[in-house]
Amino acid sequence: MIKVRGLHKYFGPLHVIKGVDLDVMPREVLVIIGPSGSGKSTFLRCLNFLEQPSAGTIEIDNVEIKAGERARDQRRHIREIRQKAGMVFQLFNLFPHMTALGNVIEAPITVKGMSKEQAIAKAEDMLEWVGLSDKRDEYPSRLSGGQQQRVAIARALCMEPKIMLFDEPTSALDPELIGEVVEVMERLADEGMTMVVVTHEIHFARDVADRVILMDDGVWAEIGPPDEFFTNPKEERTRQFLAHIL
Repeated sequence: MIKVRGLHKYFGPLHVIKGVDLDVMPREVLVIIGPSGSGKSTFLRCLNFLEQPSAGTIEIDNVEIKAGERARDQRRHIREIRQKAGMVFQLFNLFPHMTALGNVIEAPITVKGMSKEQAIAKAEDMLEWVGLSDKRDEYPSRLSGGQQQRVAIARALCMEPKIMLFDEPTSALDPELIGEVVEVMERLADEGMTMVVVTHEIHFARDVADRVILMDDGVWAEIGPPDEFFTNPKEERTRQFLAHIL
């Protein structure tokens, strides 16, 4: 579902991602952890071209984009990739002037050309799926952080993506609200959604991930299944990192 080759990202002289490769299989849940500033969120944003890679190739569900591709071709390919890969952000990014329902129907109507009636029916299904049918007419300011994030997940799912990208989806939430978002993510994984998750939620990585990556200084420091990664890491850098967070 995802193939990355030789990905580099520079911000001016700062070399943030240093030539990483990655393959993600259908239905796989991949969790990326690591210290702040290691390049995790930048990597995720490169996958759907919210950040423009400096070099390398990204392929999402058979749509391939090379860094530096002609602008017209790239715009078309980026549009295709963004329809295949939904993204959930750390800070929800809901439109404050729209209700929960309004936020969820906006993209299907404007991007996919879905009729308003179709979009509303789909959005109501998605809001029910994340447990927020009763909040359809509420504005974001009247929702808790956990509810806002679940609306954001419903919004992404309403586009019928094949892949979901999560950029630290619980880090802006109060501790008591984290569980309700993690529960929705666990249900998505159970239903076979391909997922790449940047998170500090170690129990999610342990319980749900198929593979865990430690990213450090722009490279993969270690990749492995969670039982090995957390109980018997191969790399000293991984052992140091885990000693600080476990």
